[in-house]
Amino acid sequence: MNKWIVALCFFCGACFAHEPERAPELWSWFKDLNKSVSACEIQSSFALKKMGLENQVENDYGIYGTFKGNRVVVKCLAMGEGKSKVWVAVAGNDRDAVELVRNRIVKEII
Repeated sequence: MNKWIVALCFFCGACFAHEPERAPELWSWFKDLNKSVSACEIQSSFALKKMGLENQVENDYGIYGTFKGNRVVVKCLAMGEGKSKVWVAVAGNDRDAVELVRNRIVKEII
């Protein structure tokens, strides 16, 4: 019985030893483009590959990957004939790094 009490006290004390995890930073950006969704997707994919995006996955919902420990998603949405909207989102733990990655992707795409 005493072993269980000691184990319970150790477990409860260990719970308070860690700081609560911070939510990741999330920075996003979007812009209307005078180009088709296909052109937006091709340009975005090329720009991300050029930057060195790792684990790049392209599907019907967007382009996903990681860049220097940050998660990246780029989506191109149809906004009428010959027009589209590009949406960029970057998430990570370092606020400054997330902002810089987002800004670099935007600069490469537009």
